[in-house]
Amino acid sequence: MKRLILTLLLIGGVTLAQSQPKGVSVDTLQRKYMTMVRSTDAKVQAELKKELYALTKSKDEQSLALALRFFEQLKMNATTDSLVNVIKKRFPKGNLVKNSEIQIIYNEKDPVKKEAELQKYLKKFPPEKFTEKIVFDYGRCDVASAYAVAGNSTKAMEYANQLESTIWRGVGWSAISEALKNSGDLENAGELIKRSILNAESFMKSGNQSNDARFAALGYYTYCGSYADILYRQKRYDEALSYLLKKQQGGKTLDPTEKQTNINILTALGHNLEAFLCLNDLVNEGQGTTSDLNRYKELYVKLNGSDSGYDKRLTSAQKKLTEILKQKLAKEIISLPAPLFTVKDVDGNNVSMTDLKGKIVILDFWATWCGPCKKSFPAMQMAVNKYKNDPNVTFLFIHTWEKEDNPTEAAISYLKENNFNFHLIMDLKDPVTKTNNVVSAFKISGIPTKFIIDGAGNIRYKVIGFAGNDEAAVEELSAMIESVRDKK
Repeated sequence: MKRLILTLLLIGGVTLAQSQPKGVSVDTLQRKYMTMVRSTDAKVQAELKKELYALTKSKDEQSLALALRFFEQLKMNATTDSLVNVIKKRFPKGNLVKNSEIQIIYNEKDPVKKEAELQKYLKKFPPEKFTEKIVFDYGRCDVASAYAVAGNSTKAMEYANQLESTIWRGVGWSAISEALKNSGDLENAGELIKRSILNAESFMKSGNQSNDARFAALGYYTYCGSYADILYRQKRYDEALSYLLKKQQGGKTLDPTEKQTNINILTALGHNLEAFLCLNDLVNEGQGTTSDLNRYKELYVKLNGSDSGYDKRLTSAQKKLTEILKQKLAKEIISLPAPLFTVKDVDGNNVSMTDLKGKIVILDFWATWCGPCKKSFPAMQMAVNKYKNDPNVTFLFIHTWEKEDNPTEAAISYLKENNFNFHLIMDLKDPVTKTNNVVSAFKISGIPTKFIIDGAGNIRYKVIGFAGNDEAAVEELSAMIESVRDKK
């Protein structure tokens, strides 16, 4: 949340006062400091710190926020925490507090209580008093999504209709649409994602080349893919195909999920040959799963009248898939000593990398606020189940970069509510250094990040982010584990 807060505070060219030359904008200083913070020259770093300390004497919040951002980038954690406290005390109804207290809404799970928290928030921070509106849309989107998940489409649409930021509302509508779709309300889900498409399209056609405009247009092709899936579920197959075609005509490749949707649509329309050819490409590209291979056979039999010759084709496809995966892993394999750490799990047991020598260890760094982290969990649960009886393979799920007031409770509750059976470790912020020691030791810049560590204690694979379907993810992770096992 801290990075989000800083980003929000620095949107726009707000003019600084006090210790900076009159008329110098945040954008100008930000570019200057960005260059300086990347420098390895000790004199440049010293000069940067000097200027940042000068900024802390400013009387406007924007200047203090700029200093805060770069103290954070310099990893001056004690200074950062002190400055946060100063800003909150000096500006109790300012941007930093506003952007921090939105977390109260996020932390509430019940949609009715979440809505009540939003109303309290809007009363404390009246939107008309702030130039930047996007944080209010974050809160409205969160409430709308919670109502959508709970099956209350009326309330979900009420708050979806309140999104104001033309730059961001396409993203918000898309998120609410996904929640509505998963709850079975395809009509409203389709309406919202269509709005996302039109909003992005308007920026694409505007000729506006600003960063904000490019951001607003960025999701256009993703929205088209999402709308195609909704149209497919509504059995509006021709329309669904037209939106996938928009993405392809824009020079964009369909992602694995969209390729699956494309095959589903073609099959539903009875275009078995086209569906088979698309599935053949999917399999030969190494993106096919066990389910894909089963459907591959079904279509083969339909087209040929029997399964004669299928085994030969399948063997060839599987051989190619295996070879593609091997080549991919061969390029990605590394050998770096894994940092040693000893921590307690949530049950109070010591977990030490030294004690795990001889085992293949999979570390998954995550947080409850991280969407891609949670998106990968069904696949990770499948992998945990697959290796649960293998004494030489251990999975550790390390919650880090906490933002909640009670992160341990939040992490345990999330896993329990979603039936994830994971060995949970909390990498909490050190009270002295103000850093999360385990994630810092592994030099991670973003989550989710996963490491596969061999029995000798060396990192062999590092996986950042999550994309694709669960089966493909499990197959790839399994291939990494077996590759490491073979090299023991």
